[in-house]
Amino acid sequence: MKKYLLFFLGIGVLTLYSCIGEPPPPPIKGIENPAITTVSEQIKYNPDDPELYLTRASLYYEMEYYDEAASDMKIALSHDSSSIAYRHVLADIYFDGNKDNEALGLLEETIGLFPASEATLLKLSEFQYLLQFEDSAIKTIDKLMKVKPDHVEGNYMYGRIFSQKGNKEKSILHYKKALEKNPKHFDSLLELGTLYSLDKSEKALEYLNQAKGLSPNNPDVIFELGNYHRFQGNDKKALDFYKQTIFIDNQYADAHINAGIINFEKKEYSKALDFFNIAVETDPASPAAYYYRGITHAYLNDKSKAKNDLQNALELAPDYEDAKNALLDLER
Repeated sequence: MKKYLLFFLGIGVLTLYSCIGEPPPPPIKGIENPAITTVSEQIKYNPDDPELYLTRASLYYEMEYYDEAASDMKIALSHDSSSIAYRHVLADIYFDGNKDNEALGLLEETIGLFPASEATLLKLSEFQYLLQFEDSAIKTIDKLMKVKPDHVEGNYMYGRIFSQKGNKEKSILHYKKALEKNPKHFDSLLELGTLYSLDKSEKALEYLNQAKGLSPNNPDVIFELGNYHRFQGNDKKALDFYKQTIFIDNQYADAHINAGIINFEKKEYSKALDFFNIAVETDPASPAAYYYRGITHAYLNDKSKAKNDLQNALELAPDYEDAKNALLDLER
């Protein structure tokens, strides 16, 4: 999901307290948001209220003004440095703002100050997992599981990490441990259904249907049911589930891609193109969306559009072998 970055313990210490004694920052010029203006006015009269800075940080965060959101959270923390919740909000802002070092460092610092904080250990392990620091993520969860070996979210996190490492057996083991403690743990049910689908095992339906029972209109469950039937060779049922997914969430790019692939394989290229067009619109960072639209354009004899899409796919994923080969075929 994000790039690899090295980090050092305590990296967030300097940034966390650098704003103490500084006046509250004014709202950013050019941002027209009545809610931010209102909170900024409240801050003028209550400059020592950390909740107001939290509120404005949340508004900045929603608008993806991460630096401004971080600045407000630092001020909130200067008033209440013992708030684990504030620290987690700031870590999320750093992480989503591509300041991974700061996010990880702040969480490491928080664990040093509050070693019994289960939520911080889980958050740090998730960030490490997302950054593909799997060994570090395991060590972080180990700290939690030594104290609480039956921790549901800890076992779920183990499952995600081991799945990413390619250790399917350990992943399944930990998801099942999470379910032993909480049979209605939705995420573990969904992950087990997904893993068993990849094995073309009918066990997938057991877990996916349980997950669907807990959340009938969850697009991830409906999508994975589509994948199960796709892997079983039942494209008609798969397509029905992909369409259901799109009906629930029209921005679900992978459902558009998979529905498009089924139509492409049926040589219904115009229908396939409609799905791939929406996939590109909903997720313009998806190499697969451009690749499949590109080869569909090729089959529709529009070489110019095909070439453009394949080049876009390779810009996003330079090692995309299928796109490379398709482009070479197109240029012959």
